[in-house]
Amino acid sequence: MDNFIITYRNVFFLLLILIGSFWMLACHQVTSERRSVIQRETIDSLIKTSPSMDSLIIWLEHYQYIKNKSGMILTCKELGKRYRETAHFDKAIDYHRKGLMYAMQLQDTVEIIQALNNLGTNFRRLGIMDEASSYHYQALMLCERSSNKTTFIAKKNRVMSLSGIGNVYLTLDNLDAADSIFRVTLAGEQELHSDLGQAMNYANLGSVFETRGMIDSALVYYQLSMEHNRKAHSDLGISLCHNHFGRLFALEGKWNDALREYRNAYDLMEKTGDDWHWLEACLSLVRVNISKGNIRVAKVYLDKAQRTADAIHAWEHLSEVYRLRYLCYEKAGDCRQALDSYIRSRAYADSVKNVDNVNHIQNLRVNYERERSLREMTLLRGTYEMQQRTKNIYLLVSLFALLLVGAAAGLLWYVSRMKSRHNRAMKQMEKVRSNFFTNVTHEFRTPLTVILGLLEQLQKGGMNREELQKSIETISRQGQSLLDLVNQLLEVSKVRSEVGEPEWRTGDVVAYIRMLIENYQVYAQQKRVDLRFIPEEMSIMMDFVPEYLCKIIRNLLSNALKFTPKEGRVSLLMSRNKDKLMIYVVDTGVGIDAGDLPHIFDTFYQGENNGGSDTGSGIGLSLVKQMTECMYGHIKVESRLGEGTKFMITLPLQHGNSLWEKYLPDEKSDFFQPLSVNGGGVMLAEDYDVERAGENREINDSMHSSILIVEDNEDVSYYIDQLLKKDYHLLYARNGNEGLEKAKEYMPDLILTDLMMPEMDGYELCREIRHSDILNHIPIIIITAKSEEEDRVRGLDTGADAFLQKPFNADELKVRIVKLLEQRRLLREKYSHALHEGTDQAVELSVADQEFLTRLNDLIYSLMGHHNLNSDLLANKMCMSLSQLNRKVKAITGFSSSGYILQMRMDKAKRLLASTNTPVGDIAMKCGFPEISYFSRMFKQTFQMTPSQYRKKIL
Repeated sequence: MDNFIITYRNVFFLLLILIGSFWMLACHQVTSERRSVIQRETIDSLIKTSPSMDSLIIWLEHYQYIKNKSGMILTCKELGKRYRETAHFDKAIDYHRKGLMYAMQLQDTVEIIQALNNLGTNFRRLGIMDEASSYHYQALMLCERSSNKTTFIAKKNRVMSLSGIGNVYLTLDNLDAADSIFRVTLAGEQELHSDLGQAMNYANLGSVFETRGMIDSALVYYQLSMEHNRKAHSDLGISLCHNHFGRLFALEGKWNDALREYRNAYDLMEKTGDDWHWLEACLSLVRVNISKGNIRVAKVYLDKAQRTADAIHAWEHLSEVYRLRYLCYEKAGDCRQALDSYIRSRAYADSVKNVDNVNHIQNLRVNYERERSLREMTLLRGTYEMQQRTKNIYLLVSLFALLLVGAAAGLLWYVSRMKSRHNRAMKQMEKVRSNFFTNVTHEFRTPLTVILGLLEQLQKGGMNREELQKSIETISRQGQSLLDLVNQLLEVSKVRSEVGEPEWRTGDVVAYIRMLIENYQVYAQQKRVDLRFIPEEMSIMMDFVPEYLCKIIRNLLSNALKFTPKEGRVSLLMSRNKDKLMIYVVDTGVGIDAGDLPHIFDTFYQGENNGGSDTGSGIGLSLVKQMTECMYGHIKVESRLGEGTKFMITLPLQHGNSLWEKYLPDEKSDFFQPLSVNGGGVMLAEDYDVERAGENREINDSMHSSILIVEDNEDVSYYIDQLLKKDYHLLYARNGNEGLEKAKEYMPDLILTDLMMPEMDGYELCREIRHSDILNHIPIIIITAKSEEEDRVRGLDTGADAFLQKPFNADELKVRIVKLLEQRRLLREKYSHALHEGTDQAVELSVADQEFLTRLNDLIYSLMGHHNLNSDLLANKMCMSLSQLNRKVKAITGFSSSGYILQMRMDKAKRLLASTNTPVGDIAMKCGFPEISYFSRMFKQTFQMTPSQYRKKIL
């Protein structure tokens, strides 16, 4: 027990000794730190009161000898400031770098930050902005990393770092960044109650507004800066404010006021010995004197400024010095000296404001923001982890479950989307394939229809010599069309697979293309299109592949002529641009929809928005692009609907360094054979249809039945003409629009139409006819190369009565025509007989015919009491021409319009005689006969008995 008590006491005393030791050590540390602070303050006061540079250098040598790092740091800092104020920037940079080295050895964060800011200011005044920004951003990063951010000196250091960065942005004209930074630093200086700091930032903000041209706002901020400078008793700040006021007066043209302010600034700066800021006032005096025309006085100040700027290596000021010299020489008329001064001014300006400086500063800012964000994120993450440690497991499990669910959902969505995309791609591919084969089939079936049909006619015989020759020419032309289409398909495969080497030649490309253009003149004249070739030079020698260039030009010209209406223009322009040949094919045609332009050069693409159906096979323009690229050129297109299209081809004039064989015009003579590109192109068939249609403008009822043929391929029209011309009167139209107009004008008995035509296709033509009160009774036969069941059903649905597929059987076509016309004839006879017998309700008419007759009958009944009711009045009331009314009524009832009116009068008279006891004279008046004798005569002529006899017979 005693041993235990002794041990316990020993431990107690040992604890007391340890506590005492720690307390004494702490007191010693506090005392040491206090002593260090006092020592630094003493050194700082001694250094700042040293009158000259020499005394400061002596102090530095003393501190280096006694190895007092604090004294060395403070002395270097003061020496650097004083050398900077006297514009000895090289020495200032040297001493501030030594101070930075000593501070880093001592690990004094405050002094490191101040040394970095001082170095940034030195380089900024020298105009070396990349170095300046680097030092200021390093200082700002140290401020952000420092654990002590609440003391006055820590806040001041941060504000000074930001202020330096803001001044760099201001120098580089990044006004938005400078403005935001200066507002932050102003708030910091206001928090520190520093008049001098506030004065500096108000002045900086004033400079931002001045640069933006906001003079009133700049003046307000400069006045606030002057107010705080006076409170701080800062001669430098007051001088700078005078300078600012002078600039504003100069901007307003108040030269005397500006001169007064600049003179005040100049005098104050001259006393301080601050050459860098003195230069501002001196150069301002130069600017004002130049503006006032005092060139001699301006040169005096300018010489002083140049000497000082050269001495202190102030690039920014030297840029302004030489700019002002440029103005002086310019006013003196010395252009050579002015140019030399301007060049030197720009050189100095570029050294200050260059792209590398801007990029360097932006990179520093990004790095700073990234490091600060990472530091903040690290701090927040650590705090969060400490607070939420106990919940992490549950959170991770929940997150893992959510991730699994999300991954599963995402996978399902991805699979669904990929499947949907695959389906859409397959549908699009199928659509492209279907469209391609449909159009290619059309391109094959159309010439085959003509070839097989005419061959059948030739086998039957009966043609005269002229018809025989014309049929042979048509067969030859359509056979060549088939060959061209096959060759075009093979060419796509050949160019794509790069099989074989192109045959390059050297020659006059202007002459070559002129021969191609001449081959199109006949077709252009037939189309009534103005085709022009406009080369900028009469001869241009170049390397080219004749086969490729021929096909490029032919495709583009064929398309241009195909889609350009009558009286339009197609121009091919050619010019040389350095080592390139420029070819422009311009037309005034229908244009291309904006939605089709991005795909216009895709293989097998046919536009869906071009407003017409004559789209071709989708090969030509793709082939043009591939061949252009094979000659190392490129092609572009511009187009607007309704205005026209412009293709632009650029080709190099020289291909490699080889000497190619010279091009001879007859070596590829097949390029210049007569044209017969069907669909994509050109048909030179005789334009017989328009003249024939115009031979007889009126169609008499005594002639054969009339048939309107709507077909864009003139060879097909010619073939149908050979089949039907002996039995029917034929009319012709090249497209749906023209067909609709001719149908309204001539009221044919039957219409034959193709489906794929420009401007208006066959489907739309059928719809228009079936919706027309004038035309909806006319039978329609569709003849087309489209062979799908869907196309046939669609054609019948739009109102066609029959659907024939190219190549069609001639006998079938004739039978279809005969049967349809016979149906209409039998229906007319049946209705006529029923009307004569008074049983017209038993005749089954089509809905459209029944609606027309109902309207016509209602109109006749409403006007029947008027004796002046005639065909002209009826046509006017029905909004139709007299000929249209006659042909419409004749097609449905078999009567002319006047005969139908008489028949309706007689029908009403019969009913009145049979159902009433009204006197015959009154019945005649009700039926529109003012004379009873004329009524009786017409009644007897119609029914072979008088009205009285008819009444007696009924009774």
